[in-house]
Amino acid sequence: VEITRSYGPSEWRDDLKKLLLKVGCDGKSTVFLFADNQIKDESFVEDINMILNTGDVPNLYGSEEKAEILERMTNVARDDSSKRVETTPMALYNLFIERIKKYLHIVMTMSPIGDAFRNRIRMFPSLINCCTIDWYMPWPADALEKVATISLKDLEIDESIKEKCVVVCKNFHETVQKASEDYQRTQGRTNYVTPTSFLELIKSLYKLYGQKVEKITSQQNRYEVGLEKLDFAAGQ
Repeated sequence: VEITRSYGPSEWRDDLKKLLLKVGCDGKSTVFLFADNQIKDESFVEDINMILNTGDVPNLYGSEEKAEILERMTNVARDDSSKRVETTPMALYNLFIERIKKYLHIVMTMSPIGDAFRNRIRMFPSLINCCTIDWYMPWPADALEKVATISLKDLEIDESIKEKCVVVCKNFHETVQKASEDYQRTQGRTNYVTPTSFLELIKSLYKLYGQKVEKITSQQNRYEVGLEKLDFAAGQ
């Protein structure tokens, strides 16, 4: 799903139709990755909740679209010798839903920060009942060092300084983690420090380094131009 400024429920429903037709009719194993920052309307989550629960979205297809599905599923049922499926509309549509449940894997990434997550869990219980929650634990110190070392390998500085940058990034992250734990314990409020926070820290280091190099290079060029002018004036 490509979310644009004009993307709304109508575009969302069109994309869902394409997805479910590909999965249900073509039998193509598909992972649908959907992030909470793509939720422009709560109806998006409601539809996902229905797919997780039943494999279907009510009133998604028009009469002509449903007729096309039944026709394609007739061919699927005829070609699948391992199953004997009646050619009634209900049986064919049930086969379509069964294939969606078999071949579609939904992955949702959601931030626990704020009230939106709690509200959605309460309103759409299939997000809990029909999903397996992957909770990512904090990275250990050696993982932080390894990630920082790989991420900073293209930084054009001496290796000794680069090694110190790795240690500093790791210490920054661990210090904020400890401070956040103390903050939660004393104030009862949570500041989430995730691996993404660590990667953003490294990006900030790259950005700051680039800005400093650009500034120093600019000053150096002005200085050299000034020296050339002084040399020229002295030679007159």
